[in-house]
Amino acid sequence: MSALTIRRPQGPLHATIDLPRSKSVSNRALLIASLLGDLSLVSHLSDGEDTRAMLELLRDRPRIMDCGAGGTTFRFLLAWASVQRGEEHVISGIPRLLQRPHGDLVQALRTLGADIDQVANGYRVRGKKLTGERVHFDSPISSQYLSALLLIAPLLPNGLELKWTGTRLSEPFVSMTLKMLDHFGVRPSLTMDGVMVPPGTYQKRAYEVPRDWSSAAFWFEQVALDTGASVLLTGLQKDTLQGDREAVDLWSSWVRATPEPEGLRLTHREEAAPWPGKPVDMRHVPDLFQPLAFTLAARGTAAALTGLDNLIVKETDRLKAVGAVLHALGCTAGHRGGTFIQGGGITAKGPFTLDPDIDHRMALSVAPLALLLDRITVKDPEVVDKSYPGYWDHLRQAGYAAS
Repeated sequence: MSALTIRRPQGPLHATIDLPRSKSVSNRALLIASLLGDLSLVSHLSDGEDTRAMLELLRDRPRIMDCGAGGTTFRFLLAWASVQRGEEHVISGIPRLLQRPHGDLVQALRTLGADIDQVANGYRVRGKKLTGERVHFDSPISSQYLSALLLIAPLLPNGLELKWTGTRLSEPFVSMTLKMLDHFGVRPSLTMDGVMVPPGTYQKRAYEVPRDWSSAAFWFEQVALDTGASVLLTGLQKDTLQGDREAVDLWSSWVRATPEPEGLRLTHREEAAPWPGKPVDMRHVPDLFQPLAFTLAARGTAAALTGLDNLIVKETDRLKAVGAVLHALGCTAGHRGGTFIQGGGITAKGPFTLDPDIDHRMALSVAPLALLLDRITVKDPEVVDKSYPGYWDHLRQAGYAAS
């Protein structure tokens, strides 16, 4: 399908939605399960493209491991391949993925003794016993570098001393990784400037992947924009694993989130609470930036969002992409470094067409603006398959027209 046009429901938004499972948790659990030699330990995997690729590559172990556009998949497999003794793999992906920064992770793996060479279609990795035990990152552009190393740390003869100084972007994703290690029997310990992982062996334990808080954000966005809206997100729990549960607080001005036996119910607040007048730090939850920025614009709320330094090296430059859409809709927007400043409200009357430029989160977060505009047309709608393949069906289930 080359394009999909979204039109708002005829009445207030009422729906019960089965969110996808977390791809971030799925990919971590799968890598550990692979190191244990039993992928069946992990149940209720994400059905997103990144996780499907991860599962197939770990199951089939091809020499050329094509990760598509998946940055997490790519970086985790670089570390995984480094400890597959006697095996050689080329970790590859689409050209734009190969252009994203991986050099600091590659260098860290080499510091531990990995045999990695850059080749035309990615990185050739010859698996071996790694003997290094210390790595230092200063303000890494991606927390995935740290998580990749932590996941293989128990296999190192002396464990791993990982120092992490400077800016700590996306820190909850590192915490997620540490909790995954703990679940599978490895006990990391925090230090003043990093973490210590002892040498040892993962223990075979079953793991069920939870519902995805990142995907929930797009429903927080919709409920914030629609008077009378009520959406039940089944199975969503306020767990301590996923940092994006902070959506409850970030959208609290417009959305009431109430735990129920079946999940979490979101209802529209008739009288909005004031948005904070000071800058809001999002360094720990950068995946919530896009739906929050469009919520603020739709509500006509000015804001400064900080800590977004790593968004310029995602699937696309997300700060630039969001700014361009907001300008097209009549808002003011701009960024300097990792600070994004926006003002004004959406004055466009629609329709609006979005080219997501391979970024699933652009498509997922712009589509709800159909609640304000006449209609939203999304080019390349299959882009959402990366993390939320059922999104368009869920919008139809909620009463949107999508064709």
